[in-house]
Amino acid sequence: GDSTGGLTKLQSLLVEAKTAGIDRTKIQADITQIQQQMKGTANAATFNGVNWLSTTTATPATFDLVSSFSRVGGTPTIGSITLTISNYSLYTSATGGILDKVSGGASVDTISISTLTDSAADQTTLDGYIAQVTTAINSVASAAADLGAVKNRIATNTDFVKTLMDSVNRGVGQLVDADMNAESTRLQALQTQQQLGVQALSIANQNSQSILSLFR
Repeated sequence: GDSTGGLTKLQSLLVEAKTAGIDRTKIQADITQIQQQMKGTANAATFNGVNWLSTTTATPATFDLVSSFSRVGGTPTIGSITLTISNYSLYTSATGGILDKVSGGASVDTISISTLTDSAADQTTLDGYIAQVTTAINSVASAAADLGAVKNRIATNTDFVKTLMDSVNRGVGQLVDADMNAESTRLQALQTQQQLGVQALSIANQNSQSILSLFR
């Protein structure tokens, strides 16, 4: 998130809620909207029928991403990266995700401050919520960095395979062009030989006529 929404905004709202005499009910209205927005975004993050951010009991525990392809001696080899989905889940059916895991009596998804006061106990509760959101920010950043590294690895291998395919295509093209040049040269040589043969026969025919004219 940033200054307008997400975990960063939620953290700043909780810090603001520590101000003595502030109306925490109004702050909770903003917190509730952020909580709903984050959950809605996670629920919508489905691709090809799989959602890693908001998981259910049907979501696989691990997922293999194809990362590379090679062929040695006619045998294809496919490399893959195994990802553990729980490392990236924000919400789970068992409330074990980064944002719905209960700690200190509440999760980031269920934090509520509307009934808190300026008492020392409630201030401590607010400190616990702030620490909980800070931990969630660090966990989300770590998960995003991990996925970013995987993405970069796949992109690098994709570029490599594309370059390799281009090299193979150029090599095949050069082989085909070389064969066509050889055939063209051979055809020209045969045509030249045919022309020389015709000329030789023509010269021989003329010489025979000259020799026969001497006996007339």
